[in-house]
Amino acid sequence: MPSAPGNANCVGQAACYSIGGLLRSRLPNGEYAWGKTGSRPGWDNGIFATRDLRHRVVYSLNPTGTGDDLPYIKALVAAALTD
Repeated sequence: MPSAPGNANCVGQAACYSIGGLLRSRLPNGEYAWGKTGSRPGWDNGIFATRDLRHRVVYSLNPTGTGDDLPYIKALVAAALTD
């Protein structure tokens, strides 16, 4: 499915969000992780897993509020879920 115009969070032309709010993130080993993020002022939380559920990660961050946290979240997920 093509990504929505102007969506800067998806790499390439394919969509990376599901209708249920799940986020797909490609790991360095080529595998995909699916998860859900959420935030409130002062908190970023989420859970991600590989499709086979062999690798899972849950995180809670206290962001500084100085910018976009998505690159840090993707790096954390990649480090936790890549063999």
